[in-house]
Amino acid sequence: MEINTHNLKIGFGKHLGELWTRVPVSYLRFIMNEFPVDNPNVHIALAELQRRGTNLDIKIDVSGHAIDRASLNCRRFWHETALNEHEGLYSWLLRTSQEAIEKNEKEDGLHGNERFRYQGLKYVFKFGNFYPILKTIMPQKIKGDL
Repeated sequence: MEINTHNLKIGFGKHLGELWTRVPVSYLRFIMNEFPVDNPNVHIALAELQRRGTNLDIKIDVSGHAIDRASLNCRRFWHETALNEHEGLYSWLLRTSQEAIEKNEKEDGLHGNERFRYQGLKYVFKFGNFYPILKTIMPQKIKGDL
């Protein structure tokens, strides 16, 4: 069944009462990734993303918090491991996050989050229905550090 989103209003959250056609792509992706798969709003969000022709081939999402933490605490790692001087912080986070998951030096999860160690950093992910979200990143503590 095809869903027509043109006159539908969102009935929850920070976009309560807005037309689905006016909801930002980031929020539609959030709904798809975070809500239970059988929730009707997931199907509406998917229909609206498809109507807009949005590319749904996401491998990893990076939270604003992770970008802030990386810019404050991981700049040295970024500069030392960037592919070249043109690889920006966001691109570096996407690439190294994927590498961290693939290398899979997994630590015990905490509160539904999964932690991975990679290249002297600790990556914390939340795995959604369709793609993981990098929640934060921090330098790895070395034994003996206080």
